[in-house]
Amino acid sequence: MADRQRGGRRYWRNLAWFTLAALLVGALALAVGLSARWAHNYTHPVRRLIEHTPADYGLAYESVAFSSADGLLLAGWFILPQGKTVKGAAIVLCHGYGATRAELLPVADVLTRHGYGALPFDFRGHGESGGDLVTLAYDEVRDVQGAVAYLLTRPDVAPDRIGVLGQSMGAATAIRAAAQSPEIGAVVAESAYASLADLVANDFGSLTGLPRFPFLPLMTAWGEWQTGLNMDLVRPVDDIARISPRPVFLIHGLGDTVVRPESGVRLYEAAREPKWLWQPEGVGHVTAVYKAPTEFEARVIAFFDQALLSE
Repeated sequence: MADRQRGGRRYWRNLAWFTLAALLVGALALAVGLSARWAHNYTHPVRRLIEHTPADYGLAYESVAFSSADGLLLAGWFILPQGKTVKGAAIVLCHGYGATRAELLPVADVLTRHGYGALPFDFRGHGESGGDLVTLAYDEVRDVQGAVAYLLTRPDVAPDRIGVLGQSMGAATAIRAAAQSPEIGAVVAESAYASLADLVANDFGSLTGLPRFPFLPLMTAWGEWQTGLNMDLVRPVDDIARISPRPVFLIHGLGDTVVRPESGVRLYEAAREPKWLWQPEGVGHVTAVYKAPTEFEARVIAFFDQALLSE
């Protein structure tokens, strides 16, 4: 009888341990699976269609294609200045993550009204450009370099009057590209993140709806495996000082809930002169051209005029 009771207790104890182990394995598999899916989603965003063209804004333009510095075919528009050009100055426009070049048409409208040429283009893995892997401002530097190289082939663009304006991921990329590319004479960066690791860590819950542990380290590991890159390599805050003596203008709305306004402050503090920071009240993520259009236009044009047109 006693042996039977001991055997019964052993059976239930083993069953409990087996059930617990199965639950733990299942939970781990679920965590790994969800993390892998989120990592894949971030590095392979769904492509959005080009919903508008410069013609919708009454802008004259050319559809153009050029290669990134590492050989991917990229799609863009060269939007011609409205009226007289300003000494052949042109601005490369860099959209944010998951967007397309069409998102930058309001900015292009501002620039071309003041005589600038504008080159909005689709980053790799976005819009109509080649590639399917997005690295959130690492390989995208090669896209900006390809855009600048394209402008240097145009007889209507002065090689010493090329600037870059970027938003969000495009802003982080613009900073990193300018640090490596002396051909870029001036940078406007709106809603740039100081580092990719900080962006993901600070906003992981709001971006994914998942708890930080265990999903954040698992998703980071999967993302780094998929891209072959270390997230810590994407640190515009470490790059921005190398842009000097070329000027940098940072825009970061105080209502930004995607990239915290503190990132703009960190970037400004890390930058060297000449540098400017504008933090408009009531402006969210990359919405300054909509929420504060008059001041946006005045500040951006004054910056590029001083940076690119001064003799």
